[in-house]
Amino acid sequence: MTRKRLLATTIIGGLAMASAGAAVAQTAPESDSTEIEAVVVTGSRIARPDYVSNSPIVSVGQEQLAKTGSVTVDTLLNQMPQFVPGVSGTSNNPSNGGQANVQLRGLGSNRTLVLMDGHRIVPSNSDGTVDVNLIPSAIIQNIEVITGGASATYGSDAMAGVVNFKLNSRFQGLQVDAQYGITDAKDGEESSISITGGSRFADDKGHAIMSLSYSQRGEILNAAREFSSVSGASATSPYGRYDASGTNLPTQAAMNTVFARYGIAAGTVANGSNLGFNNDGTLFRNGTNYRGSTAIDYSTIPTTGNYNTGPLNLLQLPLTRYSAFGAMDYNITENVEAYGSFNFTHYDSRTVLAPSPAAAATGFSVNYNNPFIPADLATLLASRPDPTADFLFRKRFTDLGPRISETTFNVFQLSTGLRGQTGFRDWTWDLFGSYGKSEQNEIQRGNVSRAAVVSLLDAADGGASICSGGYNPFGLQPLSAECASYIGRVTKNYTGYEQRAVELNFQGGLFDLPAGEVRAAAGTSYRSDKYTYVPDSLLSTGDVIGFNANDAMVASADVYDFYGEVLVPVLKDLPFIKALNVTGGYRFSDYNTVGSVSAYKIDGDWEVVDGIRFRGGYSRGVRAPSIGELYSPQAQGFPQIIDDPCAIDSRARTGANAAAVRSLCLSQGVPSAIIDTYTYPNTQVNALIGGNPDLKEETADTYSVGVVWTPRFDNPLFERLSASVDYYSIKIKDAIGTVDAGLALTKCYDGSAGSSFYCGLFNRSSATGEILTLQLTNLNLATYETAGVDFQIDWGFGLGAIGLSDDYGSLSFNVVGNYLDKFDVQSLPGEPIDKLKGTIGNTSVSSVAVAKPEWKVMSSATYSIGPAEIGVRWRFIDSMVDAGDSSEKIKSFNYFDLNGAWKVTDMVEVRAGVFNVGDKQPPVFSSNIQANTDPSTYDVLGRRYYVSLKTRF
Repeated sequence: MTRKRLLATTIIGGLAMASAGAAVAQTAPESDSTEIEAVVVTGSRIARPDYVSNSPIVSVGQEQLAKTGSVTVDTLLNQMPQFVPGVSGTSNNPSNGGQANVQLRGLGSNRTLVLMDGHRIVPSNSDGTVDVNLIPSAIIQNIEVITGGASATYGSDAMAGVVNFKLNSRFQGLQVDAQYGITDAKDGEESSISITGGSRFADDKGHAIMSLSYSQRGEILNAAREFSSVSGASATSPYGRYDASGTNLPTQAAMNTVFARYGIAAGTVANGSNLGFNNDGTLFRNGTNYRGSTAIDYSTIPTTGNYNTGPLNLLQLPLTRYSAFGAMDYNITENVEAYGSFNFTHYDSRTVLAPSPAAAATGFSVNYNNPFIPADLATLLASRPDPTADFLFRKRFTDLGPRISETTFNVFQLSTGLRGQTGFRDWTWDLFGSYGKSEQNEIQRGNVSRAAVVSLLDAADGGASICSGGYNPFGLQPLSAECASYIGRVTKNYTGYEQRAVELNFQGGLFDLPAGEVRAAAGTSYRSDKYTYVPDSLLSTGDVIGFNANDAMVASADVYDFYGEVLVPVLKDLPFIKALNVTGGYRFSDYNTVGSVSAYKIDGDWEVVDGIRFRGGYSRGVRAPSIGELYSPQAQGFPQIIDDPCAIDSRARTGANAAAVRSLCLSQGVPSAIIDTYTYPNTQVNALIGGNPDLKEETADTYSVGVVWTPRFDNPLFERLSASVDYYSIKIKDAIGTVDAGLALTKCYDGSAGSSFYCGLFNRSSATGEILTLQLTNLNLATYETAGVDFQIDWGFGLGAIGLSDDYGSLSFNVVGNYLDKFDVQSLPGEPIDKLKGTIGNTSVSSVAVAKPEWKVMSSATYSIGPAEIGVRWRFIDSMVDAGDSSEKIKSFNYFDLNGAWKVTDMVEVRAGVFNVGDKQPPVFSSNIQANTDPSTYDVLGRRYYVSLKTRF
C-alpha cells in the first residue's frame, strides 16, 4: 500500500483525568466504587479503570483559571513552576504579534505539544507552535499537563511534554460569564463576556453545545511605568549622527576649533568621535554640548548620547477577541457514535516600536556638499584627507511616528469522527479527521523607503524639487507632510497555516495474567502541514527601513505514523507489592523531510502498599525540524547585544586578554585610527536569520522517577493529605537553534578552541569597525540538558479536625514547586558546557532567552465556609544572576495574591481578587529581554484588581 493511500491516525484520546480537588493535582485517590469507568491516562493511550500515571502530571481546574482574573489562559500556566514563560501578552519585542505561546522546562514552545481534547490544534507559526489564545476558555474543564518526553505517545513536538486543554463538552443548561479587571495605575483594562448553552436531544441520543465569547485587553506603554520609561538606549537618534570613518578622519585641530566655539577645551572630543546635530547646527558628542530636548524620549542623550527608544514601546499588548465553539455527538447505534466540533477565533492585536532607525548597515552615504550641511560639520569635512568623500549618516525617522504592527488573526478548525465498540472483548475504535487553518494579516506602519530618502539626500536642492521643503536631516528639523508621505511606506503581509489530519486508533484488553489483564493500543495517522508567507512586495525588495525584510515562502511537510503500546501487569497482592505494572510503547514515523525516525518508551508503576506508589521510566523522543526551521527564507533581523567586544569600554577590551582582543579586532577590519576610541553605537546588530534545509531531527532521552503518597489516615486532620516528588532528566541532542548574537561575539574573542567558528559568523566595516552582518541561520547544534525535581503537597480538612466544628468551615492548602538541578547548553560538540542554572537573560542557544531560577514555588491557602471562600496565593521566584554579567545579581521575588468567591444562589456566583498585593516592581538587569527586565517572568503591570459574575440557568 502506498503512503498516499493511507488513512490514519491514532486517537490522541480523551485524556480524561479526575480532578483531585486541589488547584493543581498530580494524583487522585482511587474510588471505592467497584464500577469504575475506564479512562485514558495522560501519557498513555490505553484506557484502564484505575487512575494511575507513570509520569509527572499536573491538572489545573476551571476554578483556578477563574482566580487569575485574566482573559487569556497562558497567565496561570506561565506562573506554574513546570513552565518557563516565553512569548505572552507582555512580549512586544520579541513578539509573535500578540500570540500567547507556552513552553515546558524552558526548552522552547516548539518542543511543547498543545492539544485540545486530546487532538492537535492548527499551529499559527512556521515552527509549528500553537497560539493558546485560540482556546475557548469559557468551557475549559481542566488543563492536563504531562511534563517529560512523550514523543512515543503523541509524536513529534512532545519532547518537553504535553499541554492538553480538556473542554466541558457535556455541559447542559445556559451559562453567562462576565469579568472586568484594571491595574492600580488605572490602565490595562481587561473585560470579557461569554454565553454557553448545551442540551441533549433526540431522546438523549445526542448532545450539542455552543459557546460564544468576547474579550478585550487594553494596552500599556513602557512610559507608564518608572522601571521601563528609560529603556532601549540607541545611538541612532532623531537628531541624526555623523559617523567618523577610520580611513578618512577630520583633523584633531579642526575638531578642537569647532568645539572651542562651544566653550569646550581642546582634546575633549577626539577626531574619531561620532557626532550628533543640535537644531541650531552645532554638534554634540554624548552629553557634550547637547542643546536638545530633555523630555522622556530624549532623556538619555544629555548624559550618554543615546536616544531613549523605550517609552513608545508597549508593556502590555492590546487584544480584542471574538470566538465561537460548537460540538455535537450522536449515537447512531448502540455501538457507534458520531461526533464533531468547530472552533473559530478572530482577534486583533498590535505591537509598537520606536520610530524607524537607519543604523548599522542601513545608514546613508551623504554627499559632502549637501545644501543642508551645518557650517561646523562642513569645517570638519573639509579637514579630512579626502574632503570631497561622502560620509556615513544615521537617523531615526520620528516624523513618521512609531513603527506599528497591527495583526488580525482568523483561525478555525473543523473536526469529525466515528467511534465505537469492536465486539471483541472491550476493544474500542476511533476514526477522527480534522482540518484547520490559521491566517494572519499584518499591516505595518512607520516604514521608510531607503531609495526615497537617498533621492532627497542626493538632490542638489536637498529634495525641494521633489517634495515641499526638501529634507534637512541635521537635527530635529520639521518635515513637511508631503515629504513624510514621500519617504513613508505602509506594508501588508499575509501568513497562513493549514493542517489536515486523520487518525485511527484501537485499544482494549488482550488476555489475563495472574496479576491482571494485559491491555494494548495501536493505531496509525497521517498529518499534512502547509505554511504560506506572502510579504509586501516592498519588503521583498529590501528597500524598507523599519520592520524586518523577508522573502515569500510556501512550504509543506507530511508525516505518517504507526504506533503500538502495551500494558503488562507483572505482580500483584504480594508483600510490599500490591501492584507492579510495566508499559512499553513504540512509534514509527515517516517524514517527507527527514525520512524515517523511531521513538519508544518503557515505564512502570509500583504500588508498595495502600497509599504509596513509585513511578518512573525512560523514553527516547524525536522531533523533526519544523517547516520554518527548514525552509524559512534567510532574512534580516536585529538581535540585541550587551556590548561589542571590540569597543574600548567593553569587558573584553578591559580584561586579562585585552591585547589579544585588540589585535583580533584590528585583523577583522576595525581601523587602527579609531581602535582605541571605538565605541559600539547600537544595542542591536544586523543579522541574517532563516532556515536550513539540511537540518536533521533532534533526539531526546528522558528519565523520570518519583513517589506518590496518598496516606489513608483515620484522623480527619490528615485524611485529605497527599504528596508527590518526581525527579526528571531531559537531554536533547542535535538541538535545532541559532547561536545567540551575544554568545557568538563573546566566544569569538574568548580564545577558546571554537573561536574561529564564531568569528566566521560575522564581518565588520573597514571604515567604522562596526559589525555589518551576523550569520545566525538554523543549525543542528550540540545539546540541551536539564534536570530537576517537581514536588507537590495537597492538604485539606474541616475545622472540626482541630477541635472546633465543621460548621465553621474548612481549610485547604496546595504547594507545587520545582527545584532546578541543571540547565546546561553546549553550543558545539567539544565546546565547554554553559551552566545556566540560576541565570536569566540573553546568552544561550535559543531564539528566546528564558529565566532559570533554582527554585520556583506556587502555594495557596483557602478558607471556605458555606457558600463563600477566601484565599491567598504566594508565588516565589528564586534569585538569579544576569547571564550576560555574572556580577549582576537579581534578588528573589515574592508575590502575594488575594481571591474570594461567593455563591449568592445556586445560579449566581461572584468572584473578586487582587493580584500582586504588594505592588512589587520587576528587577532591572543588563541583558534584559525587553523593557529593562523580563516581562514574561516578572509582573510588570503592578497591583491589579478583578471582579467576575457567573450566572447559570
